[in-house]
Amino acid sequence: MPFFSKKKNIKFIPCIDEKELSTMVSSIICESIKKNPNTVLGLSAGVSVGLLYDCLVRETKKQAIDFSDVTSFNTDEYIDIDKRYQKYSKINFMRNHLFSRVNIKVDNTHFPTIDNYKSYDHDIQKVGGIDLLILSVGPNGYIGFNEPNTKFNSVTHQGDLDNSTRTYLMNFFDEKINVPHRVVTMGIKTILQAKKIILVAIGELKSAPISKLFENKYSAVWPVTALLFHDDVTVYADIGASKLMLK
Repeated sequence: MPFFSKKKNIKFIPCIDEKELSTMVSSIICESIKKNPNTVLGLSAGVSVGLLYDCLVRETKKQAIDFSDVTSFNTDEYIDIDKRYQKYSKINFMRNHLFSRVNIKVDNTHFPTIDNYKSYDHDIQKVGGIDLLILSVGPNGYIGFNEPNTKFNSVTHQGDLDNSTRTYLMNFFDEKINVPHRVVTMGIKTILQAKKIILVAIGELKSAPISKLFENKYSAVWPVTALLFHDDVTVYADIGASKLMLK
């Protein structure tokens, strides 16, 4: 692992509930944009960040935050999602929960796809890198869609969803047999090149990976532990996700 040195102190912010977490993190995003109108955001999509984006939209209107010069790069997207279920795509989630509700330019929003994944890291570096990455974590410790035993030096790539991840995602798909198998995702190396990372965790299913992260030992079986090699990570977790930390 020649490109990062271990280890840094990861900050842990336990929150009363998802609302408090979302309010705190949305304020950080707003402050980043106010300080730097050209902020490059790394964004996740999914159940962990839905309320967060709702809060961000409200704060954007309240504080008159201007997204017109903001650039975003999402962490991942499904490859083989059935055309009938495009409502579950990450791009559709982002449009509905954030992009259609703020004045970000469509051309400034980016998603990894089967066509552009080989150039995705270059595209990120071309705009100066990600200033602030909002990251979520899966029950088995995936970040982005970097499943257990993903190579530490991976860049944006295609991958297969772990069976445990597909089982987890079944909770959010109407037709369980249509949960995608394949994805494109920022790699672990890509994620670690962000300047600042905020990891959000909601619910008891996220308590195990959060606990593993704070054991301060890297394990490829728990991809989230790669964050130990980054020097500016803050974890925001609700009561459920903090369960094992607060014992």
